[in-house]
Amino acid sequence: MIQIRGLEFDSPEGRLLMEGLDLDVRRGATLLVSGASGSGKSRLLKVMAGTERPRRGEVRIAGHLVWPGDGALSLAGRVRMGFAFAAGGLLSNLSLEDNVALPLRFLGLPPAEVARRAGAALERLGLQPVAKLRPHAVSGSARKHANLARVLALEPELVLLDEPLEGLDAADRALTQELIQAWAGDPACTLVVASEEAQALPGLEADHLQLAPAPVPLECPRPSKSRTPAWGSSSSWPWRSSWACWWRRTPAP
Repeated sequence: MIQIRGLEFDSPEGRLLMEGLDLDVRRGATLLVSGASGSGKSRLLKVMAGTERPRRGEVRIAGHLVWPGDGALSLAGRVRMGFAFAAGGLLSNLSLEDNVALPLRFLGLPPAEVARRAGAALERLGLQPVAKLRPHAVSGSARKHANLARVLALEPELVLLDEPLEGLDAADRALTQELIQAWAGDPACTLVVASEEAQALPGLEADHLQLAPAPVPLECPRPSKSRTPAWGSSSSWPWRSSWACWWRRTPAP
């Protein structure tokens, strides 16, 4: 589903965050990207989604070239992708209900189907009581759940979640974890989750990409013949000298 070769990108301040990343995520797999703040987790997801352009490298989603190319426009009408941002992502002039329904309207779905999907997603996330309110009038957790409801309503084949549990209380966290586990257990859905700590998602069966925020030389077990050191790595591609970098498949603690 996701193929990345030679990826390199900077932070918004121009600091190099990633160099030489090669990564494969098969269709139906789950990938957990973890690391401290500033290690490039959010940036990596935005590059995958086609919303931010990397410095160099190739990114393909379901065989479609995203970078170099037209970014997210390359996937429009081709891949059902849902991206829940760590913060924001909702249109302030629309109600939560309309925010969830808007992508479905862009897909040209019949009004009855839009209403059905949006209503079901809002109900699943416990948002029906505040569905008519705008984002500024609801809590931070409700805004976060509205982002997830918008993804859910798309019935996506690719889900990208950036810090989905951040700032949630115990009840809201449990509801979000249940939804994440449902996506992870769906063989038709590929899931990528960025979280500062892997322990935030207990029991999640996932491949694990660990990123580090500062250059700490590390010799990985299987050196490759690559000419460029990588600061992120995956076991589906040869290991390299790296900042990050270890990869494993295991249920999170």
